[in-house]
Amino acid sequence: TTHAVPIPGLEIMANDVRCTHGATVGRVDRDQLFYLMARGLSRSEAERLIVRGFFEDVLARVELAPVREALATALEARIPQA
Repeated sequence: TTHAVPIPGLEIMANDVRCTHGATVGRVDRDQLFYLMARGLSRSEAERLIVRGFFEDVLARVELAPVREALATALEARIPQA
């Protein structure tokens, strides 16, 4: 089983900034899972690929390559291995 702990860690250094935090937790889409498994991936490989794809949009917005790479490495370490 898996679990999520969405604890925000926001540090606001200005008084004129409004900041919020949100989290979404859900299951991997069954249709996406079926599609990938029908093409030869194991269930765990398919789940890992779907989760990684979810984060690609976020990582693509990080302009500084070293920061983007560090985030990608940290995320990769948190996704369960096959």
